[in-house]
Amino acid sequence: MSFFIGNIKITKRVILAPMAGITSFSYRKFMNKFGVGLTYSEMISDCGLIYGNEGTLELLKSDGSDRPLAIQLFGGSKETILKGLEILNSMKISYDILDLNLACPVPKVVKNNGGSSWLKDQSKLFEMVSAVCQKSIKPVSCKIRLGYNDVNVYETCKTLEKAGCKFIAIHCRTKKQLYSGLPDFSAIKDLKKVISIPFCVSGNIYTVNDALEALKITNADAVMVARGGIGNPNLIKNINKALNNEPYNENKNLSEQLDYLTEFSLSLINEFGEIKAIRMLRGIATKFLDGIPDMKKYKNKISQETKTKQDLLNIIEEIRENYIN
Repeated sequence: MSFFIGNIKITKRVILAPMAGITSFSYRKFMNKFGVGLTYSEMISDCGLIYGNEGTLELLKSDGSDRPLAIQLFGGSKETILKGLEILNSMKISYDILDLNLACPVPKVVKNNGGSSWLKDQSKLFEMVSAVCQKSIKPVSCKIRLGYNDVNVYETCKTLEKAGCKFIAIHCRTKKQLYSGLPDFSAIKDLKKVISIPFCVSGNIYTVNDALEALKITNADAVMVARGGIGNPNLIKNINKALNNEPYNENKNLSEQLDYLTEFSLSLINEFGEIKAIRMLRGIATKFLDGIPDMKKYKNKISQETKTKQDLLNIIEEIRENYIN
């Protein structure tokens, strides 16, 4: 079942969530071939754009193989967000949707009035989002939570639609909950009665059943996969299969997982260089071995002993020799 975000057609119902330190161009490109309907950049700081921060600009890298792509912008004031957007509009970047991060609960973002802080004041939220919608050259989407301390998600969604937002991704926790406790999907079970634009449900999607339950409860147009997909790209493929009433198998195949790990690692090294990529991979690479018996020793070796590309490739080869060949 496809749907539109503005004039952009989304042909699959599984969306790859934006994740700081994870959803690099290499990660988006890697995950895209498993059947993602939409990918997101990492959070792009408005001030990072304004001051031409090298790290911020690096996050905008794409060659189009990760599209449809949403660039996720965040900031603490309408004025700086609009300035950042003006710079983004002038850049020759291939993307499809401008997303506003109104969900991040991290203290360093919230204390600067960014992320989920925007959920505290509906009038300021409307003023900022409507200004962005008028200035953006792409359809605007918003990622939100159920509320800041208390749940006010229906009010927020009505505000966003009125402001011109074309799509809403909802993490079904409040800012106060951070990432603890269970997401409350029932809090948006009647959202279709409140807004007419499409929306996506997010929070603790680790299995096919998690996705199907979230969609069933919320009647959302799509489901967003975040941490559950790290090291488990077949989760995307399996959710799509389930939605098409096709058979699927959630068991990880070790040989296949090592192939995925190798492919992604080499792509990340090519993007960031060996030193930075290996540092990033120490936390990501072990996820490819989660749920597979007898891998604890190798996960420890990857996270503690990997300093070069060859170190990682040697560990992968050692696993192959001991468990596959």
